[in-house]
Amino acid sequence: MTGRFVPRQRLARDGIEEILMSTIPGERLPSEDKLAKLLGMSRPTIRSALSALEQEGLVIRKHGVGTFAVRSLRTMNASLHVLNSVADIVTDNGYEPSVTNIRIASVTLPQHVTDALGLPEGTGGYRVTRTVLASGEPAVFLVDYLPTQVGSVMVDVSVFADKMMSALARLGIIISSATTQISIKHTSEEAATALGIPPEEAVLYLQQVAYTTEHVPVIYSIGYHREGYISYSITRHTELKERPGP
Repeated sequence: MTGRFVPRQRLARDGIEEILMSTIPGERLPSEDKLAKLLGMSRPTIRSALSALEQEGLVIRKHGVGTFAVRSLRTMNASLHVLNSVADIVTDNGYEPSVTNIRIASVTLPQHVTDALGLPEGTGGYRVTRTVLASGEPAVFLVDYLPTQVGSVMVDVSVFADKMMSALARLGIIISSATTQISIKHTSEEAATALGIPPEEAVLYLQQVAYTTEHVPVIYSIGYHREGYISYSITRHTELKERPGP
């Protein structure tokens, strides 16, 4: 099996981002020479990676002085055992959450969504998109699909402000659980624009179906998590099996 080729600039960038994770905003980074020796890269490669980070506002370079961190790249952590909104995850990690570019559209739900929610093909619903920021930085682009009616309750998305579960709770629709699939994928063009990253860049991709307390599937969600912003953890246990005797 052939391994995927990773450009040296990307390797240099990854190495510098690791340094940024433990760097206080305003603190000076090692010189280009020291970074080149530390990461085993050439100076032009290091310089190119620093230029890309400067364009994204992660570092600032002062001629004749050095390169300084603008903000720390401390990764936010969340447990897969707990069903929290992204805004809550941002808050729990000490960042200031905000939600921008909220767009709500009435749509015919795509077939893969109706299949996941157990609805008839052609069911009407809503597509809700928004970008979650962590202290002003785009972190996650979210897409929610949900039907116009859940049981006898009409879904009024005008009550939505930032958290879909909270908005539904105000209507009496309580989300209690979800099944989530996690993978690494190339971002969509829509998500790349929202997150301010190059098209086709790799992101942490979460696909989720949320259920009510009556185990009725209600929300089909997609989350594009910008690299290096949020990591998810889960506690795993060994499965004890009785071993056959000798």
